[in-house]
Amino acid sequence: MRKTLRHLRLLALVASFALFVYVLKRSGPATVLNNIRLLGWGFVILIVLSGVRQVLRSVAWSYCFQTDGPRPAPLELFGPRLVGEALEDLTPAGPLLGQTAKLLVVSRRMPAEVGASSVVIENLVYALAAVLFMLSGLLIASLKLATVHGLRWICGDLVTCFLASIAVAWWIVSRRILLLGRGLDYLKRAGLGRGFIERHEHYLRAVEHSTYDFFLTRGRIFLLVLGIEIATNFTGVCEAYLVLKVTAAHASVFVAYLVESANRAVQLLFSFVPFGLGIQEGVAASTLQALGYAGSAGVSLAIIRKIRIVFWAALGLLLAAKYSMTRPAREEKTI
Repeated sequence: MRKTLRHLRLLALVASFALFVYVLKRSGPATVLNNIRLLGWGFVILIVLSGVRQVLRSVAWSYCFQTDGPRPAPLELFGPRLVGEALEDLTPAGPLLGQTAKLLVVSRRMPAEVGASSVVIENLVYALAAVLFMLSGLLIASLKLATVHGLRWICGDLVTCFLASIAVAWWIVSRRILLLGRGLDYLKRAGLGRGFIERHEHYLRAVEHSTYDFFLTRGRIFLLVLGIEIATNFTGVCEAYLVLKVTAAHASVFVAYLVESANRAVQLLFSFVPFGLGIQEGVAASTLQALGYAGSAGVSLAIIRKIRIVFWAALGLLLAAKYSMTRPAREEKTI
């Protein structure tokens, strides 16, 4: 099974690289390079905007900790966030490795169960916020592009499916249907992964219970976190608007909103592809072409964003090295 997964990841990486080369060649490397040069000092603004996004997600994460003591300050979580995001962007393991790294870092200063449930909760709320943002983009597109046949029906179907899935999720949470616990029980009966389950069952069940408790008992905090997570999407809209304004000479908030909606969908669906290589360029080019722009503008936008991702990934790797050399706080107290 592991060998198959490795082969699939390698195949996905090769395919994404081939797609990147194809899209870049069609757009014209010289045109894309010229667009990157045009941005100039605008890269500083991009770094600041993406930094605001990192801070907002750190603030949201800080509210997801369920602890009797004081919550970790957002600045304490800023470093672990960068470490997790760097590994998520750079490796085919994506969120699996990135979120695990975040958990390992925060678990150095607090119980692992508290850290794990906070990571799960923050990611669930972020995913909900991202889906709401994407659906809002579809609704705006359906209103603005009414001439596109069937677009309104497609948007209506997607909204209906989303509302139905939210209703099912709420029914599961309100009735405390422990899906993970039932899954562990099934694996035990089937004799699969018995050793792993025996070692980690108590921990996994505790995390699941803690996650349910958050959504059932902390409604106001949930809405606050959801609002913060939704706000993070608008930093991306500002980035897209800035880049298109400079490189395409004409842009609108509407276009930037739709491009960012498409970009958020790619990030959620293809998080296992390092840097979203090829896929982000292809989707951005297709979206802008549908809106009357040159495809090269979309390729330039995606590549420029990758440059600022490299900046934060490098900082995340430096912090990972620092954390690996630092002794855990709980271990220091026992000396």
